[in-house]
Amino acid sequence: MAGQSIETQPAGKHTLQWLVDKYQQSAAFKGLKESTQANRRNILKKVCETGGKLLISQINRTTIAAGRDRRADTPHAAINFMKVMGYLFEWAVDAGYAKVNPVRDVKRPKVKSSGFKPWTEEDVIAFYKKHGAGTQERLALEIMLFTGLRRCDAYRLGPQHIKNGVIEIRAQKNGEELFIPVDPILASSLDRVQTGHLAYLVTPKQGRPFKSEASFGNWFGKACSDADVSGRAHGVRKQLAQRLAEAGGSNAELKALFGWNSDAMAALYTKNADKRKLSQAAAQKLKANSLSPHPNDGEGLAENDQANTDA
Repeated sequence: MAGQSIETQPAGKHTLQWLVDKYQQSAAFKGLKESTQANRRNILKKVCETGGKLLISQINRTTIAAGRDRRADTPHAAINFMKVMGYLFEWAVDAGYAKVNPVRDVKRPKVKSSGFKPWTEEDVIAFYKKHGAGTQERLALEIMLFTGLRRCDAYRLGPQHIKNGVIEIRAQKNGEELFIPVDPILASSLDRVQTGHLAYLVTPKQGRPFKSEASFGNWFGKACSDADVSGRAHGVRKQLAQRLAEAGGSNAELKALFGWNSDAMAALYTKNADKRKLSQAAAQKLKANSLSPHPNDGEGLAENDQANTDA
C-alpha cells in the first residue's frame, strides 16, 4: 500500500501489521485449510511490507482502491488482494478491531477468462510419452483422468477408499459423498502400487504422502511443464465434465460424479453441450441446403444449377 500520503507510525498496536498478527492467531484463521492459510498469509505479508505501519483507522475505501489500481497490470493479483483484505476486515469488524469493512463496495477489476484450459487427447499422449508406466506422474494423471476427482481429493486417495470396485470418498471441498466405479485401466495401475501408506500418491524423493493440495498441485504442475503440456490438474476434470455433458449426461449425473451440490455448475456444462449439439445439427442442415456452386459440396444451389442445365 505504498504511495499513501497519510502519516504513519512504527508498526505497533492498532496498525495493519498488528491486525494481521491478531487475525492469524484467531480461531477463524486457524479453522481454514492449510493451503488457504498459506495463500492468505503470503498475500498479507506482501501488503504489510509496504502498508504494515498504517493505522487501522486510516485504511478506507480510497486506500483499498489505490491498492487495487497499483495491481492493474495483474488483475488476478488485484482481485486476490481485495478478497483477502475483505476477509481480514470482515473478521476485524466482528472482533471489534474495526468499525467498517473498507473493502465493501469497492469494485473488483473484471478479468476476461475462460478458466482452466481443458486437456486434449494430444496433451494426454504427450504426458504419457514423458512419464512412463509405473511413475508417480503417470499414476497421478490416471487417477484424475479416470475418476474426475478434484486435486484435493486425488492426492489423498488410498486403498481404504475402494470398496467392491467402487471409490467411496467424501469430497474435501464441500463434504459431498462420491461413488465412482474404478475403471479397469486405473485398477490395474493401482494394483501395482506398494507405498505402505494410506495414499496411492507419494512424493518422489521422500516416498511419503503429499502434505497438502498445494504441494501436490505444484508437483503435478511441474510434471505437466516437463511434458510441454499447458493444462493443469483442474483442466483434466474440466475436460471430463465437458465430455460427459456432450454425451448427454444429465445435471443429476454430472452432480453425482463430480461432487457438485448445486445445479449451477452442471447446468453450465450441459448448456454448453446443448449449444454444441444444436450448432452441429444446424450446420448439417445448412450443408444440405448449401448455396455453394460446387457439386462436391452436396445439395442446394449446385444441384439446382445442374437441373437447369439439363433442361
